[in-house]
Amino acid sequence: MKHTRNSLILLNGNVYTGGSFHKTDVMIQDGKFCRIGSVSAAETKSGCPLLDAAGKRVIPGFFDQHTHGGMFVDFNHVQTADLDTVCRYFASCGVSCFFPTVMTDAVETMKEKLDILSDPLVTETYPKIRGIHLEGPFLSPLYKGAMPEKLLQPCDFALFRELQDAARGRIKLITISPELPHAAELIEQLTCCGVRVSLGHSGASYEQATAAIKAGAASATHIMNAMKLLHMHDPAILSAVLESDIFAEMICDGLHLHPPIVRLLLKIKGLDKMIGITDSIMAAGCPDGNYELGVNAITVKDGDATLTETGVRAGSTLTMNAALKNVLRFTGLPAETVLPLFTANPAKLNGMYDLTGSIDVGKYADFAVLDERDTCVCTYAKGIGLYNAL
Repeated sequence: MKHTRNSLILLNGNVYTGGSFHKTDVMIQDGKFCRIGSVSAAETKSGCPLLDAAGKRVIPGFFDQHTHGGMFVDFNHVQTADLDTVCRYFASCGVSCFFPTVMTDAVETMKEKLDILSDPLVTETYPKIRGIHLEGPFLSPLYKGAMPEKLLQPCDFALFRELQDAARGRIKLITISPELPHAAELIEQLTCCGVRVSLGHSGASYEQATAAIKAGAASATHIMNAMKLLHMHDPAILSAVLESDIFAEMICDGLHLHPPIVRLLLKIKGLDKMIGITDSIMAAGCPDGNYELGVNAITVKDGDATLTETGVRAGSTLTMNAALKNVLRFTGLPAETVLPLFTANPAKLNGMYDLTGSIDVGKYADFAVLDERDTCVCTYAKGIGLYNAL
């Protein structure tokens, strides 16, 4: 057997596959899972690198589709030299693939950052960057959250094409407010181009949100945050999201959603339609203090990030590993039930489940190893070791 730099034999792990954990070996070749099952003694002596996962749980790597940065790096300010730092940090938290999220900014700034994040050398060097999430600029000023109102734009497919060209076609997910004029038309155009549309920063009526879902919207962005909530006489966007079969993101830091609300959302939407995200900002992994989120000044106190000027909550300091632990604690559910929220579900939403999101033969070898406290101790992406504390 020819061994490449992204070949590996993983031994003795308690591997999450087929919806449950099984003690087994895993063989990786050319960056993909090629066998899940016992490996012979001869194969372990073949010269292929070995990773002993005895006493550990091996899970699909986390897929964070909504993050603005971490470890002092903000994707609206990012330079190529910053990516090594933030990618290493995310790997230490079990993330094997993610979408850097560029938020509403000046058009030229967005184009500049999209160009950096989609540069072929960057995507080759950092295999965990699988696409880009564009949060805005087609958003409602009434539910703008941390979005700069003066930089919000009306729905305009030509502007999106300009931004997508700067991103070399790598914008895979975009957040749009469905109540904007011509939003349904734009959603239909984007969906036809293969871009997943998520509804958010929105005070849309039930009817407007339903029309957007019929036009192709596939998800809702950080559900119940920067979103009009339901009332018995005004069901609003939240009711349309809960009633439909689209996916919905949730920030599981215990601040954006109270634990009983997390349990309620999982019960209403189902475990197969909720997606755990961080919505992390550059302060993730950093001490309390003053930071930036796009054009905004941010203050972080006790791990809670808010706009310095208004006190409005702005992103989080959450990690995916912590989000998993929180959901386990909030719900009392076993890990095998909860894991798809952070792995398979975002992969399915973004049309990547044939490549990632589960440990199956033929898929990319994206995986993380957790210790007995569910803390990440090892992360691989496409068979390449990103982090190892074993």
